[in-house]
Amino acid sequence: MQNFDVIVIGGGHAGIESATAAARRGAKTLLLTMRESDLGAMSCNPSIGGPGKSQMVAEMDALGGVMPRAADMAGIHFRTLNASHGPATRALRAQIDRTLYHDAIVKILHEYKNLTVLFETVKSVDLENKIINAVYGGKAIVFTTGTFLRGLVTMGGEKTESGRIMDNGEYQSPDTNISAVLRDAGFDIMRLKTGTPARIYRDSVDFSVCEEQKPDTPHDWFSDGCDTDNNHAICFITHTTEQTHEIIRQNIKNAPMYNGEIVGTGPRYCPSLEDKVMRFPEHTSHHVFLEPEGLNSDIIYPNGISTSFGREIQDIWIRTIPGLEHARIARYGYAIEYDAIDARALDKHLMARKKPGLFFAGQINGTSGYEEAAAQGLVAGTNAAAFALDLPTLELDRTNSMIGVMIDDITTIGIDEPYRMFTSRSEYRLNLRADNAIARLGQIGVNLGLISPPAFLNKMNKKAGKISENDKFYAGYIMRNDREIESYRRDKTIKIPENFDYDALSGLTNEIREKLKRIRPANIAELQKIPGMTPAGIMVVLRAVK
Repeated sequence: MQNFDVIVIGGGHAGIESATAAARRGAKTLLLTMRESDLGAMSCNPSIGGPGKSQMVAEMDALGGVMPRAADMAGIHFRTLNASHGPATRALRAQIDRTLYHDAIVKILHEYKNLTVLFETVKSVDLENKIINAVYGGKAIVFTTGTFLRGLVTMGGEKTESGRIMDNGEYQSPDTNISAVLRDAGFDIMRLKTGTPARIYRDSVDFSVCEEQKPDTPHDWFSDGCDTDNNHAICFITHTTEQTHEIIRQNIKNAPMYNGEIVGTGPRYCPSLEDKVMRFPEHTSHHVFLEPEGLNSDIIYPNGISTSFGREIQDIWIRTIPGLEHARIARYGYAIEYDAIDARALDKHLMARKKPGLFFAGQINGTSGYEEAAAQGLVAGTNAAAFALDLPTLELDRTNSMIGVMIDDITTIGIDEPYRMFTSRSEYRLNLRADNAIARLGQIGVNLGLISPPAFLNKMNKKAGKISENDKFYAGYIMRNDREIESYRRDKTIKIPENFDYDALSGLTNEIREKLKRIRPANIAELQKIPGMTPAGIMVVLRAVK
């Protein structure tokens, strides 16, 4: 038996952050993934950042995370979105070179001496004893399996069991074992869906009829920047046409999302093109962002037209888009269904409430997006090391971080579709800006051994001026937020017993009573956030608890 403090299953964005965070805290860590190409793989659009997401990337940087550094090393087109708006809504976004990002991740992983990376399929899991493949034993296990749990790829009438399709067209084998193990252990399993568009050869695109989108020069960085600035790729914008939409409407019965072949719930905020056309019939066109997959790549990613249609129909409607009339398809788009757990089974540290030592991060928790996965990974890995080595835990909540907002949402309210982070999800978003992330979380990172004191001070010095200008801009709102945060923290101290008998309370509607029994809020602050909770219901519970 080879023994470790922490074992991380999966080498995607959540797995990378989990493994490195645990290792930074001194845990002897094993990262298990199927192949070397999994490390930092960008299965969908190779980009990082954007509204809500860039704030979380900044928070990861304040806690010593890997993604911000790798994004700086691999970014080829940096732009600040909402630049004409207030500081709280501005968001850095970068188009990423897939190959450079993978190389950056591999390079960073080699910096960790107490981290072992093995390329191996997980064939058996003993949850009680925390043993993987009857060979590797751990004190804590972190599951970061992405879309691989019973993954099923759908492309029109074609269905293939796969975790993802590689750039060379190879289908990656899904995991058919872990879901059953988790279900047998009492976890509720749900079926979710995501999708991706076709990839198009660059030399078959007529960029002359598209709108040019140049990068910002100079530009901001996610972390401290890097020696080689690759910020010179150009992106383009085109749009679908009424002809595109008519073809989709005529063939909608052949779309697996609409004919019942796909049962998984897809992301509302990142819909397929057929979903856009059918849900918004008043729109005669939708933007298509033509973004390169790398400086030397011959592939263009057409952001905005993910689909579940078959090859033949994709061939037709893609060529009705200006600039793509002669497009050659390198790889067709597809939908993928996969298993996820109900994250309400987890606590705020992303540890299973009823299975101590088991942690979960990323799409297995019902989220979508690289940044959401990585942020959870950092929290899960940090706290897995805390569990294994009896160290202090990382305490994030709605008042101090966007990451805390996301974790609070998925572990208390739950999800009914893949969760995506937006600034609007945070009631304290004026306080939780990207520019002040280091001031909010840097000292916490130092205290937990996630970031070195010199690195913390260096980042603070770089950001000090911007923080002070922006705090003045929002001074009145921040004062009001601070009062609300203090009230929220007081409500968090009013605990609700885990076995509290809601059936014994009069004055609650049956609907609210059932929600309370299902969600089991830990305190009054969590209770107040439950959808449909009324002031009268809050007072009934508050009086009974007091």
